[in-house]
Amino acid sequence: MTRIDCREAVRRMWTYLSQSLDGAEAGELEEHLQVCQRCCGELEFSRELRDRVSAVETDRMPPEVRSRVEEVLRHGTIEPGGRA
Repeated sequence: MTRIDCREAVRRMWTYLSQSLDGAEAGELEEHLQVCQRCCGELEFSRELRDRVSAVETDRMPPEVRSRVEEVLRHGTIEPGGRA
């Protein structure tokens, strides 16, 4: 299998959590997670965030907050300056 770096692992995490990665990409991420404690922490944080956000009643969120959260969940990143 091809080794991936932390940047690529983090880029794949949200897709991995939604079970949308193809088998080879998921395998590469899982291989990376076996040796990288930092990315394991990133994965756990991402899982926790996803679970907490899904439990929130989105109709009670201000529209700009909901929009930013949805963008993070879709792409897994926030642009510098706090913009999703």
